[in-house]
Amino acid sequence: MTSPIESHRFLDLAEDFYQAFRDLPEKAPSGLPISWPRYFMLCHAVELALKAFLLAHGVPLKDLESNQIFGHQLDALLKEADERGLEIGPQERAELEKLHAAHTGYWPRYPMKEAGPVFLIEPFEPCVVKLLVAVRAAIRGGFPLHVQYGSPPEPEPPEIRPGATTHDESNAITKR
Repeated sequence: MTSPIESHRFLDLAEDFYQAFRDLPEKAPSGLPISWPRYFMLCHAVELALKAFLLAHGVPLKDLESNQIFGHQLDALLKEADERGLEIGPQERAELEKLHAAHTGYWPRYPMKEAGPVFLIEPFEPCVVKLLVAVRAAIRGGFPLHVQYGSPPEPEPPEIRPGATTHDESNAITKR
């Protein structure tokens, strides 16, 4: 039997991979419009989140690790999670299924042998956030997240102390 802690560990990893996605620049250093490391981070966050949900709902870890049953198959993981009560909408599910071919074909990990259409990864982020929130609610009852989902809050303006120097609009240093 799989330990109940495993679902929490998988969810923590899913959130870590999501945070790594957010931390990487949107464009690849090469200037290509697709950042394959970001693609991998977001797809892997989806896989781990689905596995966390399934572990919490009785699927043995050995089944999730088995390429014959689930492995990296996002479509199979999504189908099983739906059958076990995952609460995401049909639009999110349909969008996440689009990542299946790229994830199981290891497109972000190895150069593609054949050219073909590739989805930009950024539009998938809102669906992944909804998935992570739903899995967290199912596993942890919606307790606070250890990563910030979605857009980060606007930074607070710096406090200017009397006598401190700052840059004005002309970019000249002024004394207050």
